[in-house]
Amino acid sequence: MHTILEDRCFAYVYSRPVRAFVLLVLVACGSSNAVSAGDAGGSDTSVPFPDSGPCGMRSGMRSLSHRMVHVANLDRTYLVYLPPMVDPQTPIPLVFMMHGYTMSGQDMYDVTGYNTLADSEHIAVAYPDGEGGPNSNSAPWNVGSNVCSSFFGPPPSATGDDNAFLDAMKAEISSDQCLDAQHVYVSGFSMGGYFSHEAGCMRPDIRAVAPHSGGTHSLTACTNARRPIIIFHGLSDGVIPVGCDDPASPPVQGVTPSATAWAAKNGCATTMHKITVRGGSCEIYDGCPTDGQVEICTFAGMGHCWAGGAGTSLFACGGYESATQLEWQFFKDHAW
Repeated sequence: MHTILEDRCFAYVYSRPVRAFVLLVLVACGSSNAVSAGDAGGSDTSVPFPDSGPCGMRSGMRSLSHRMVHVANLDRTYLVYLPPMVDPQTPIPLVFMMHGYTMSGQDMYDVTGYNTLADSEHIAVAYPDGEGGPNSNSAPWNVGSNVCSSFFGPPPSATGDDNAFLDAMKAEISSDQCLDAQHVYVSGFSMGGYFSHEAGCMRPDIRAVAPHSGGTHSLTACTNARRPIIIFHGLSDGVIPVGCDDPASPPVQGVTPSATAWAAKNGCATTMHKITVRGGSCEIYDGCPTDGQVEICTFAGMGHCWAGGAGTSLFACGGYESATQLEWQFFKDHAW
């Protein structure tokens, strides 16, 4: 069970620490029906989340806010963007945006530009901080075991309860904005990409996922039968091998590329058709079921960064098609 710190959630703001930027090896409504979906090892212990009562009843937490919840004996921080012009009692979709190693929720807010999309498309967006807090050197997320290795070794998995954290965020956000429980999505970059795969694998409340520059495990322990997924990776990524995701790239020893694994799991054909996007292409698997489309977009010359990202961060590659726009369109086309 989690406990929401209501007194702090109303006005909690943390000061983002000033740091020398060092690129480390793995940069990483009605009632709520959220679930707690098992532990990091993959056993499914899902139970209905307790009824949290009426939604959208709290005012004053529109646009961007910084928040904290206490869950699994840890204070966990996150940002939320709520479109200011939306009626709080109108259920809207929710996207969780997970950051990479040494990054923060604020970084993902800055790089992805999801706030602009949230205003036009009426989306709630949550930007969680990893287990160690923003800009931490500790492992941020539970990503499962035996995952595809980075160029610097196997990515570490956090020990905190990220499933309970997602549940707590959903419940707390619903106080400010009714959420459309049928349209909850997870995206993420680097280690957040690994977590996106894991969430699509294990959480029944997640409708579709969009991992960027991450990898995953064999998917054999997944409790979900299938999930729509769009995957992004730069062909010149020097942190996470593109072969972790892309079947057309040099393979990572002993690991099936995630696109191939998801296509097999979801029941797609082995053939694909291609569309061209700015700076790259997207391969769309043929014959997928309506609730299991698989797509992988790769970008020529792009390193370990968010495609179409905003600003001057090393994690933003602005000269490419926007992964933010591509994934939201994918969600609307294949997971609605």
